[in-house]
Amino acid sequence: MSAPRRRFVCAVHPLAIAAALAANLAGAAWAQQPAVTDTSSATTTDQVVAPKALDSVTVSGARESASTRLQLTPRETPQSVSTVTRAQIERQSLTSIDSVLRNVNGIAVSFYDTQRPLYYARGFQITDFQTDGLPSYSSSTNQEFDTALYERIDIVRGANGIQTGVGVPSATINMIRKRPQREFAASVALTAGSWSLYRGELDINAPLNSDGSVRSRLVVAPQKKESFRDRYSEDKTALLAAVEADIGTATLVSVGYQRQSNDPKAPIWGTIPRFATTGAPIDLPISTSFSPSWTRWERTSGTLYATLDHQINDDWSLKAALNHTEGDTFRLSTYGYGATTAKAPFINPVTGAGTTLYAAVNGSSEKQDTVDAYLSGKFDLGGRKHDLVVGMSSTRTATRTDGYTSVAGWSYVIPNIYTWDGNAPAPTYSKTGAWRTQITQQTGLFASARWRLADPLSVLTGLRLTDWHRHSDTYGTTGAYAGRSAIQDENRKVTPFIGAVYDITPTLSAYASYARIFNPQNYKDRNNNPLSPVIGSNAEAGLKAELFERRIQAHFAVFQTKQDNFGVRDSAITTPLPDGTLPYVAVNGTKSTGFELEFAGMATRQWRVSAGLTRAKVTRAPTDLIYANMPDYLLQLGTDYQLSGTLAPLSVGGNLTWQSAIEGFNIPHPSGTVTVKQSPKAILNLRASWQFNPKLSATLAVNNVTNQKYWANLDYGNYADPRNLSVTLRAKF
Repeated sequence: MSAPRRRFVCAVHPLAIAAALAANLAGAAWAQQPAVTDTSSATTTDQVVAPKALDSVTVSGARESASTRLQLTPRETPQSVSTVTRAQIERQSLTSIDSVLRNVNGIAVSFYDTQRPLYYARGFQITDFQTDGLPSYSSSTNQEFDTALYERIDIVRGANGIQTGVGVPSATINMIRKRPQREFAASVALTAGSWSLYRGELDINAPLNSDGSVRSRLVVAPQKKESFRDRYSEDKTALLAAVEADIGTATLVSVGYQRQSNDPKAPIWGTIPRFATTGAPIDLPISTSFSPSWTRWERTSGTLYATLDHQINDDWSLKAALNHTEGDTFRLSTYGYGATTAKAPFINPVTGAGTTLYAAVNGSSEKQDTVDAYLSGKFDLGGRKHDLVVGMSSTRTATRTDGYTSVAGWSYVIPNIYTWDGNAPAPTYSKTGAWRTQITQQTGLFASARWRLADPLSVLTGLRLTDWHRHSDTYGTTGAYAGRSAIQDENRKVTPFIGAVYDITPTLSAYASYARIFNPQNYKDRNNNPLSPVIGSNAEAGLKAELFERRIQAHFAVFQTKQDNFGVRDSAITTPLPDGTLPYVAVNGTKSTGFELEFAGMATRQWRVSAGLTRAKVTRAPTDLIYANMPDYLLQLGTDYQLSGTLAPLSVGGNLTWQSAIEGFNIPHPSGTVTVKQSPKAILNLRASWQFNPKLSATLAVNNVTNQKYWANLDYGNYADPRNLSVTLRAKF
């Protein structure tokens, strides 16, 4: 049995722009949270004989907000936002979005199994992944997005209803693609590491004419790896090809194609048993897997995109983007149960018996079309100049799920888990010819503004008006249309934002903000009536400062994040509804309250430091089973130091992540169910780089240095990665 995953997909239906203008007094704000402004990706090391400043810490200019699209600097943003730059990605050998998010303050990382990672912020699961501000295909698995294609990753914590429309008040992950540049540049990176990891990255930027007004970029990143888990391996390839052109002096157009394929063999699906038949912990080897070599979980997606950026005059600009994405997934997997699928597996500590495998097969494809356009600029009112963004976005997602013959009759009893070599007869299956298509459409009109009420005070307002629709069409084995079901409509849903920023001094600001978001849910109550959408909100207040001659960026915030009308199983009713589903009941009061403290920058010219502490106390309904475990406290420390003298080519660094104890509830046990607890833990990662010359470097990265064996998840138990290392050789041309 897989853990329940709630999937939230945005979609589309046009409204009138006049409605958004009339409904909005405009604006909200985001910008990157400056762990440190990182510009080393655009520069090379100076002479090897001299110490090198790790990176510049000059605060960059305003950048388009991930939540309001206003041009804002970090201190002008009344939200908690972090940015992971290209330089940080390369310095820390962060090759996937998973490794990136493990280094972001306030984000707790877990997973169900190898292909289903889980990311939480402020107690709620992160479901909103974007590329250049538009929805990304993930097929509910986040697809291990490869970082080779991206210039930076922006993370805004809390509700992001202005840009997202539909979602969860946790965080938005916005991956910013690499873009063509005017001058030729190229780089290549080769990586080898634990468990037969072999990876390459090729990045070529080439102008296509003499002045660079037409330019191109090609990024290719193939990767192969095995695992500490028995039989598991994965091939992954990421590709980006783009052409960009200046049309006159005021217009820029670009077209590109992005593709990623993941092809894992013998992926883990399900949990690893915690207890023996005696009731004592069984402590199975970390390599334990219930997946024969013929199991797999293939995922591929490709996006064709085009953008237009036109500067109308000194104050106003127009931006538009089109995306067409197609994705496919196929899974043939096995799950370890006890004697039946209603019983958990408990291992006999003497014979190794106690596990029976059952199989599942499914496949789907998805097409997603997005159009996004907005005007941004400045206007005069009351003797002051204010900022305004007005736009629309529309997304249509069609997901086709194919029917397969049942494999419910297939099972295999593992005779001894300690000696089992993974051999098991494969089930037979085929497509039935039937399929189901789910159509999700969302259209939103949005506006946001910054009102400069006084020299030290700005108020930011924003509003989105959203229409959302979803239905499913069913087709029989002959291809004949069999009917429409699960029709849901949410019209003219309003999601507001309001914030204020007050400059106490030129380097210290106080802020406060409130944002809402909504999320439709496909549940019905005991009277067979659909539940209303979940309403999410985030309120926060804090301080942002630039310390020590603006070398250190600091941020402190207190927050309360809530979800009301959240659907959970109605335990008082066991009789199915007419459609065969069980009833749900809406509950209020699911909330997270806490604080975030973060600072980062250059303590000296050669020494980079960062630290983040998050406290999030989550209150849930007893029936709100999320199959994940969140610590109350999460501490993240990082450092990098560039040596001098004869060791000037060497830089050393590391990251330490500590979390408080976590608890897992209703864990299967031979006596029934129990609560289990994992003690506080700290995971240490270390790295060292040697700069042979300005264009050639080598980096050694070691993760989980102390080789701790621990559970990545308690309610849905699986082991986390043990110690592993990689060596990367990077050359620039």
